[in-house]
Amino acid sequence: FSFVVNLEALFRVILNCVVYFMECPQQPNIPNYLLGMALIPLLMIPFVTFPCESYAAQPQEHPRGRKACLQFLLGLFVFTWILMGDVWVFSIYQPNYDPTAADGLYCNKTLYTFAFWKAVWETLAILVSLVYLFICSFFLNMIYALS
Repeated sequence: FSFVVNLEALFRVILNCVVYFMECPQQPNIPNYLLGMALIPLLMIPFVTFPCESYAAQPQEHPRGRKACLQFLLGLFVFTWILMGDVWVFSIYQPNYDPTAADGLYCNKTLYTFAFWKAVWETLAILVSLVYLFICSFFLNMIYALS
């Protein structure tokens, strides 16, 4: 059930990106960033649900190496995409929301507000994950040193 709810939320993000795709000439990459963040989880579905190789065909010294390499590259791409999105979103903080502006540079308020809070929460999630990894590795090293 949660898979269906998440899939529905992804399609809602995609639909909003399509509706507001040309509504941010001040930073035209913001809709691309949101669209990418909606499509990346769809690309990850095969890595989670389908095995890349059968167990019999895998060499024993490097089990599931190809799948792990692809997952690492996809994770690196997601991390880079989030950082690029942060730059795109935060570089025009408090954009002009008026589409009748003389210079034509504006950003739709719904699009920008959604992108701003999505970028904030994704960056916060990365920071929390890094702190968690640091704490876990610190305590594992302490436990290993005591034994």
